[in-house]
Amino acid sequence: MSVSAMNRCRRLDLREILDRRRVAHEQFRPHLYLDSPGMSNSQEPRDLSVDLNHDAGGPLQLAATYFPPAGHRGDKPILVCLPGGTCNRSYFDLIVPGLGDYSFARHAAALGFPVVAFDHLGTGASSRPDREVSLEDQADALASALDVLPSIIEQPGPQIAVAHSMGGYVAIFQQARHRSYEALVILGTTNQVIAHQGISEAYAREASTKDGRAKLTQELVEAIPDLYLDGFRDSSSSWCFLDDVPHAVIEVDARTTVTVVPRMCAASSFVPGVTLAAAAEIDVPVFLGYGELDVSPSPENEPGFFPQSPEVELMVLGGSAHCHNAASTRLLLWERLETWCDSHRAGASS
Repeated sequence: MSVSAMNRCRRLDLREILDRRRVAHEQFRPHLYLDSPGMSNSQEPRDLSVDLNHDAGGPLQLAATYFPPAGHRGDKPILVCLPGGTCNRSYFDLIVPGLGDYSFARHAAALGFPVVAFDHLGTGASSRPDREVSLEDQADALASALDVLPSIIEQPGPQIAVAHSMGGYVAIFQQARHRSYEALVILGTTNQVIAHQGISEAYAREASTKDGRAKLTQELVEAIPDLYLDGFRDSSSSWCFLDDVPHAVIEVDARTTVTVVPRMCAASSFVPGVTLAAAAEIDVPVFLGYGELDVSPSPENEPGFFPQSPEVELMVLGGSAHCHNAASTRLLLWERLETWCDSHRAGASS
């Protein structure tokens, strides 16, 4: 990454977070069809299905939810929300009665953004092929779906990925392989060793090469007996949520967002550097976001993995763990990335 691009990297320190919190308180070509008719005349979210029909083993579908923009505006980019491992698309639409706004998708739609949240191939309500599903497979399926999305939801785009955790790996692969997006928002995804993973030096050396990463991934795959790994929360909740997150929020997350993960995707995500080569090819603006407790051991080093990007912005969100949409400070992140996305629509000045 160039010096000028590095100069645009930005980290929010605690003082700025507190200042902004105070201000905030003051103020393949697939077929796509709608599960519910009349979506274009409604502001209510509508479920979508994307029929891929390109798999030799039979037809496949991606499940999604479309959140129409307030006022049916067509001047903002489509935000394509991609959840992380063990999460379905409801991660972007947490509904917690009596506890305020935990739905990023509805928050962004209210500001005029068309928002579409997907379940990755092999997760949530999307098809689960009776074969291995890789991160690259998930990326290819999404690219096929996005080819027709603007015409179906009657929004011109362009499209910006808003990807969390494992979804960030999918978005990076997708952009490198298909150039689907005008810009990338990558949240809680690291190109380094996962902070809480605790690997040996020998493992790190093995993961430093392409062949080594492939070997480690295969070893992990072989250690998982089933094609799909059941989702879980208990062992990860200590780094997913800080202590101030209400129990009701954690309960809704566990009850509504947990899904299976294809074992190859899970294995790949635990091998450091899985998207190193793909990240090096990204030549669109990138927004990187992390909580104060998150997967990256050193967020300040993450922008360097995108050397071709003309702009990388870094935000470290105080008062947040890995699941940023559940954090007490979530609005600071949402407002910043919504402003950033709006400034990176086609034709907008950065």
